[in-house]
Amino acid sequence: MLLGIGKVYYANAKVGVAAQKEVCLITELSGAASRLDWDEAQEAQIREGDLEKLPHDPDSSYGDLPPEGSSPKSYAAWGNAFRDWIYRNRKLELFKSPSLGIVSEPGEPERDFRIRLTQGAREKRDLQIGRLRKKYAPRIATLQDRIRRAEQAVEREKAQATQQKLSTAISFGATLLSALTGRKAVSQSTLGRATTAARGASRTMKEAQDVARAAESVEALAKQLEELQVLLDQETAEVKASADPMAEELEPCEVRPKKADISVSLVSLAWFPYWRDEKGGIAPAR
Repeated sequence: MLLGIGKVYYANAKVGVAAQKEVCLITELSGAASRLDWDEAQEAQIREGDLEKLPHDPDSSYGDLPPEGSSPKSYAAWGNAFRDWIYRNRKLELFKSPSLGIVSEPGEPERDFRIRLTQGAREKRDLQIGRLRKKYAPRIATLQDRIRRAEQAVEREKAQATQQKLSTAISFGATLLSALTGRKAVSQSTLGRATTAARGASRTMKEAQDVARAAESVEALAKQLEELQVLLDQETAEVKASADPMAEELEPCEVRPKKADISVSLVSLAWFPYWRDEKGGIAPAR
């Protein structure tokens, strides 16, 4: 068999990939070894450190070696062909999340990538929601402060209105009592108290109007706060309902190696163990 071991380095700053992969292929050497085609080779999980120079069984026999297998020039040509094969066939096929801009790791299964995206999506949503709350917080705080001051104004106006009602009632009562018990039907003092009572009634009406206006102000501010909270809730819901990484359509992303980033560490003759049965047939040793 012919064994080829090489390494390929992938680098793409735009995609954010920097990875190294090892490639190992084996193909059978036959009488037509000069026309060896790496496309017909099989992948193997073999490292240079796994190779041995001698078989464990001293009684092992060896298959016939094609003439090209004894020529150093053949291995140089096969090595160049092996490098070309890696360049043509060993591209990295990755996945990219359009919503998060994250690319899968080399060899990462799609499902594992989607699970990893879920955590990234959660962190992104939390960050966006935090920004939304920070955006609305000053406006909400301002309205809440205005509502608090408006409510204080309502209480103040109510207190003033109550006091004015009491003063007006006392004034009217005193005027009425004076008019009923006085000897003169209408005296100068009685007329003055009546005028004062009438003015008090007018002020009482004004105080009531002030209370109503203050209450309307509180109601208007509360409505603004409610509308602002609804807007915040809507934008928050939109962020939470953003693309689900488990259902998102991923974009294919390919990274091809450069020839300069491909190194062939070994192209060598390799003897693989086979069993030969009594009838002369052979089968791979397990």
